[in-house]
Amino acid sequence: VLTVAGFLNLGKDEVLHLAGELCEQLQALGKPGEAAKIALDYCGDVNSGVNLLISARDWEEALRVVLMHRREDLIKTVKDASIECASTLINEYEEGLEKVGKYLTRYLAVRQRRLLLSAKLRSEERAASDLDDDAASEASSNFSGMSAYTTGTRKSSAVSTMSAATTRAREARRQRKRGKIRPGSAGEELALVDHLKGMSLRVESRRELKSLLVSLMMFGEGETARKLQQMGENFQLSQMAAVRLAEETISTETINEYAHTLEQYTRKVRDDMHNSEDLSWRLKVFLTHE
Repeated sequence: VLTVAGFLNLGKDEVLHLAGELCEQLQALGKPGEAAKIALDYCGDVNSGVNLLISARDWEEALRVVLMHRREDLIKTVKDASIECASTLINEYEEGLEKVGKYLTRYLAVRQRRLLLSAKLRSEERAASDLDDDAASEASSNFSGMSAYTTGTRKSSAVSTMSAATTRAREARRQRKRGKIRPGSAGEELALVDHLKGMSLRVESRRELKSLLVSLMMFGEGETARKLQQMGENFQLSQMAAVRLAEETISTETINEYAHTLEQYTRKVRDDMHNSEDLSWRLKVFLTHE
């Protein structure tokens, strides 16, 4: 829009008015980063531009702008906002760790109960099959009829098992759409796994986190940065470990209470993801232990 305005040779006041309206529209659309660029490049409004960059959590750019304009007052604004954001994120990661543990514990309990129930049903089916075989041997004249009955029972059992699996998958899809997990429902296992996956740190979140860590270090807030990185890393590794554990046990027939634990899988993930792109947001200065 502003490029077209330039081609049309609009006056300075007209361009300024147009830029102001565009800036407001971008804010309303939830795009503070783009609005900040308009405010700085076309409106010359450093105050609004920096505040918008803070809203966008573009900490390094906010710091660059205030230093370029030598705005001591805004330097303090950015510093205070970055420290406040770090504190908020630390609390969020702590809560996230608790939720990961809670959802994984529930998943393992549901999965274990499902396996026990499945084993019980198989045992009962075998017992019923043995009774059928005994009856067939005692009444050979009815063998074909009993054989058909037994086969029908087994087919019915197989269909029932497939139907139950289909029901769980369908229920999980419904729960994903509703954004809720219904305890005891057929699709609770899959819904819990999906929920754990949904707690992952997105690419944008990792970018913002790294930008915040860099800014905190430049402000001399090394201890805050260290704590933030530690909590963020713990949460991310825990979430990834929980997902891996759930994915590896969703199709197994047994749950090992010693091997299938969050602690064990977190160690595995930490070793496997040492140089992963997913963890590239971390500052190396805090990775001396690795």
